[in-house]
Amino acid sequence: MMIEKKRIENLEFAPASYLLPKEKWPKNPSWHINYWYPNGYYGREFEFVKEGDWYLYPDNHHCKVYKDCFKNPESCMAIASFNYNSHEGCYELEFIGDRPISLSKEDKEIFWELLEYGFKQLNNQEDEES
Repeated sequence: MMIEKKRIENLEFAPASYLLPKEKWPKNPSWHINYWYPNGYYGREFEFVKEGDWYLYPDNHHCKVYKDCFKNPESCMAIASFNYNSHEGCYELEFIGDRPISLSKEDKEIFWELLEYGFKQLNNQEDEES
């Protein structure tokens, strides 16, 4: 069974991003619940000083922004992570800071829906592999 990502409004259950070739990913990769928001850098690269793949703030050349930050109208941050515990043989949930607690009432309801969805997806996969 293939695990399916799912997005509801600003929240999404999705696989973690790895900066490795797929063949080097862990056997049981992590999954996140991400919060999507408008990207304040989108389309604004002309306001910065270009230096290779980086852009510098005009008044502060110590702070750099990578070129990819200007490409997408949305950005996201992980607010919770499902990580595989090999000793227990299952995925465990970890909050990332207080991010889930800081959600609006409506987003908290969606968050809980995605938690249930994520555990069901991850547990079904584990049951079939046993």
